[in-house]
Amino acid sequence: MNDNQIVNEIFNRKSIRKFKSKKIPKETIIKIITAGQNAPTGGGTQVYSLIIVTDQLKKDNISKLIGRQQFMTDEALWIMICIDWARQYELWEMLGLDIKFGELTELWRGLMDAMLVAENLVIAAEIYGLGSCFNGGVRMRMTEIKDILKLPENVLPVLLLCIGIPDEDPPVRPRWPIEAILHENEYKLPSNEIMRKYYDESNKCLREMGYFRKGINNWAEHWKYRFSENSNKILEKRLRDQLKKIGFS
Repeated sequence: MNDNQIVNEIFNRKSIRKFKSKKIPKETIIKIITAGQNAPTGGGTQVYSLIIVTDQLKKDNISKLIGRQQFMTDEALWIMICIDWARQYELWEMLGLDIKFGELTELWRGLMDAMLVAENLVIAAEIYGLGSCFNGGVRMRMTEIKDILKLPENVLPVLLLCIGIPDEDPPVRPRWPIEAILHENEYKLPSNEIMRKYYDESNKCLREMGYFRKGINNWAEHWKYRFSENSNKILEKRLRDQLKKIGFS
């Protein structure tokens, strides 16, 4: 595979929600994990851990907490992506280093490392002809998932990634045009004309894909339904409570 083929795999990446009933070879899994490990990390700390979940009872219990979506099949590879300061603090203590970050710094640095690893995993899976999809519901049930996976203090589950052999080929979802997201030297909001064109073209594309649920006619209605003020307040409180219980206040 040459460079152009690899870039094209990234250009054509999309979330896959239907996998074939076939397991991924172990050697491919190791290569994907190794690709994840080679993501950038702050100060060489690598404050993340990846937990492959194969136990059926654990899968069932996690599914009950965050909702079992179509892509969370038994054939899919389940990878729980975690912020992990436990290992790094243990190493520093062993070396006689008195280093300890505050809760917000731990959270910020950990999220950066974990998300970079997550993206590397997705890209590697794509290059190997596999598909993937995330379940972000983990953030709302972190304390329970910590118990299920027996995570120690200073380890925080943040995202579930499922990887499998695609059994569908959906189109690539709309993205903002480059001129709307790329800035030089200073930030500038895109013009109303650019935003309107993007929105109208995206709506047309998403309708053709069958993206909207029944009763929803456009992206504005979709966002209003998904991100209502009341539901946002509930989610915000739940997330704050979860972080406080775990020690990231």
